[in-house]
Amino acid sequence: MITEEQIAYFQTFGFLVLRQAFQPDEMNAICQKFDELLDKDRGGQPFPEESRQSLYGIAESTPLLTDLVEDDRIYQTVESLLGEGFTWLCSEGNLYVGDTEWHPDGTRLEYRPMKVSLYLDPLTKETGCLRVIPGSHRLPLHETLKPCSQFGLPGADIPCFPLESQPGDVFFSDMNTWHASFGGKAGRRHLAVNFVPNPTTAADITLLKENHQGVLNLIQRLQYSRPGRVFSDAFLYSDRPRIRRLTAKWVELGLE
Repeated sequence: MITEEQIAYFQTFGFLVLRQAFQPDEMNAICQKFDELLDKDRGGQPFPEESRQSLYGIAESTPLLTDLVEDDRIYQTVESLLGEGFTWLCSEGNLYVGDTEWHPDGTRLEYRPMKVSLYLDPLTKETGCLRVIPGSHRLPLHETLKPCSQFGLPGADIPCFPLESQPGDVFFSDMNTWHASFGGKAGRRHLAVNFVPNPTTAADITLLKENHQGVLNLIQRLQYSRPGRVFSDAFLYSDRPRIRRLTAKWVELGLE
């Protein structure tokens, strides 16, 4: 469990890092499965290093990565940050190419999604680590940063907090937080499992449905395979109590 001080840190700055939450042997197994699934998505062809590859539903597709979703180190931390009743959103495996300019993952200030990230390669400020602007998940800073080009600075020179990392570190971030990456080599590996607070209003449900369609659109744009759905039946109707609880709203809504 995380502390009240860590919860306050996340709420204030928009992110939280748990250093070396996963051990080297665990990360070796995760990396091996990640590489296997991304290779399979490309039909066994080498990564062309020309554009980003994403594989959505990666954690839903294999027991080893589903284990991450319900692992206490992730599940209990997310519950502490989002509250009881938090809900599954989606998962993604990414191979990045080049710089990622400053952006939030959307602007959803009334119903805040969370991204839980594991970077599978050692990353520094110079080699493509995640950079964040603390406090940019909240107004007025969130809106003031639109667009970052107004400051007349190269993206890499925008004042920020670089989250240099080693495999085993876990990042919890409010998706409204502005972030970027510069100087990294092609093929940087990123595994993310994503959540939202308990949906309690009609507006929350609308955002869930919009996100579902958004992921379907991303699958068409960034993924080699085209499954036509976000989740697998094995995940939606899992016999694992935590997974079944996380997916209950999607089953209720009839979305897959």
